[in-house]
Amino acid sequence: MPIGSYAAVPPLVQGLLQARPRSVLDLGMGFGGGGVLVRQWLDQGVRPWKTFLAGVEAWPEYRNPVWDLYNVIYAQTIENFLAGSHETFDCVLFCDVLEHFEKAAGQEVLTAIQQRVADGGRLFVTTPVKFFRQGAVYGNPRERHRALWSEDELAGLGFGVRRVGSRAYSCGECWFAEWQR
Repeated sequence: MPIGSYAAVPPLVQGLLQARPRSVLDLGMGFGGGGVLVRQWLDQGVRPWKTFLAGVEAWPEYRNPVWDLYNVIYAQTIENFLAGSHETFDCVLFCDVLEHFEKAAGQEVLTAIQQRVADGGRLFVTTPVKFFRQGAVYGNPRERHRALWSEDELAGLGFGVRRVGSRAYSCGECWFAEWQR
């Protein structure tokens, strides 16, 4: 769905506050929840904003007033953005998006994303702990869940991984993975 797990919010905010990035790339931004976290906790809602915030979303029908929090939005697929951009960011958010890729494609995308993380920067990934069926939510075929990622798989790609959330909710528990350049 164009929103992520509620359980990812505290570790994301903590990671953002520790990293204090000057630039953030939100890949697969959906409704724009990552932008809200950046503006609320890093910029404390005060303009002019000190953090440059870019978003990428392939489904422009998700546009809503929250998108106005972003400095720039690229209405294209993540793969096309990564292929056409060589810009680096202090922090990249890839939250509740990885499960929408087949495994091989997901590994390729993660590798390409790591190239967009600036020296000393961080990449935050969240993805469900358990597989659950999801189809074309809001008519968006990209919302289909295609793969489940394990803690070992993410750790094998160089991420520090921890489980967050509650098992009481089907989509509340997720992996929070962090990679640092």
